[in-house]
Amino acid sequence: MKRTSTLIGLVFLAATAPARGDLDADIRKVLADPFLARAEVGIHIAQLDPDTRRSRTLFRHDDQTPLIPASNMKVVLTAAALELLGPNFTFRTLLAQRGEDLVIVGDGDPSFGDAQVLKKAGWESTTVFQQWAAQLRRAGLAACRDVIVDDSVFDEAFVHPAWPADQLLRPYCAQIAGMTFNNGCLDFYIHPVGTGQIVSYVTDPPTSYVSVTNTCVGGTVNAIVLDRSPRTPNQIILRGTASAANQAPVSITVHDPALYAATVLAETLAAADIIVGGQVRRDRTLRGGLPAEVAQGSARVLAIHETPLGVVLTRMNKDSVNGYAESLLKRIGFAASGRSGSWKNGAEAVGGFLKRLGAAADEFVVDDGSGLSRQNRISARIMLRLLESSFYGQSREQFLTMLAVGGEDGTLQDRFTGPLRGRVLAKTGFIARVSALSGYVKGRDDRWYAFSILMNDIAPGMNSRAKELQEAIVRAIDANSGPPRGR
Repeated sequence: MKRTSTLIGLVFLAATAPARGDLDADIRKVLADPFLARAEVGIHIAQLDPDTRRSRTLFRHDDQTPLIPASNMKVVLTAAALELLGPNFTFRTLLAQRGEDLVIVGDGDPSFGDAQVLKKAGWESTTVFQQWAAQLRRAGLAACRDVIVDDSVFDEAFVHPAWPADQLLRPYCAQIAGMTFNNGCLDFYIHPVGTGQIVSYVTDPPTSYVSVTNTCVGGTVNAIVLDRSPRTPNQIILRGTASAANQAPVSITVHDPALYAATVLAETLAAADIIVGGQVRRDRTLRGGLPAEVAQGSARVLAIHETPLGVVLTRMNKDSVNGYAESLLKRIGFAASGRSGSWKNGAEAVGGFLKRLGAAADEFVVDDGSGLSRQNRISARIMLRLLESSFYGQSREQFLTMLAVGGEDGTLQDRFTGPLRGRVLAKTGFIARVSALSGYVKGRDDRWYAFSILMNDIAPGMNSRAKELQEAIVRAIDANSGPPRGR
């Protein structure tokens, strides 16, 4: 899918003006903090004028140095997706009948079966599958042979090579496939029955796709451990101790999300008394030929599940969900190349977008979509340019509403809870020794200010201090946006 770039020909009239003395002094004081003595810090701050589409640089510090952005990569991906896929793009997951088989054709929708989102709407993770099963029963379908999944919209690389190998069981490292379910994870809800006794549990979704060995017992502390071996990837071990039933799920990634999704579909059909007489399997050759088969009458589309791009972008940014970002990067790659989406062709498409914004080739590296890879690089200058472009672009309102709001929601719910509550719209970022914050603040003068703060090589385990300094910089922007001090 290609769209004429709205960014080509966009004239950025950013003028570097002398920084206001107070703002400069306030930020220099932050940069002089001993905590940052050995850190690399890139900062760019600009005042935005929505009427004249001009920006005025107020402060910059090492803003052309490409640094690791952590989850600030999701801001890059958001802007790229709105430009390259278009704000009206919709993920379309198909259920089709082909002979005696049922086929689910994935479209890379990372939100499919996302239990945490669906609960807010009063749905279960399997509600869409339940609706499909009910629809088939009404149509008189009582049995099928195989349940087939086609996940060829993406390549078959489930795990990025730069992700930390010792964290691949954690939800933020979930495998990425062209068809997924519940973020590629299985959720456990534990119910202790007595000290020293084996706990009971339920999973969401309930499925036989995995086997579970349970040695977890009731105890005085919650120390629940979920584990699985690469040699037996879907044999899960539940161990440790549990002191109380958990309201929030304890989750573990599953191997091969596409077969996971197809298995849950088959189980949901069986629960609705639709007999699945064959097997659950993959066939990556069906997607391309399905339209012709439908036209010829040898196949028919039974149901379509649609998810607007905005739903995915909002969840990705506000809650910083890595799997959403990785799926989006690959989906961009598919749209741009016409081949199965991969980290490579997705990165190439996003890299082209950044170059059209004015980024030099040595000013960025796109390695994954979520920022989990330490190979990603971007300068604060380009982050600021991207924020300017999004602020002045046609998708401005969408872009702004997808960011976390200080003191109110997402990853900023517990930050900026004082006078800046509701006035900071931004994306956080954190991996080991990296902390970042980029976005906007509406100053006390009712003007908008864009900022990018990238911190690398910070002291291990000290992200809380990095956050404090980032917040001090944002407060300085706000403090210097009003009348001069003393008046």
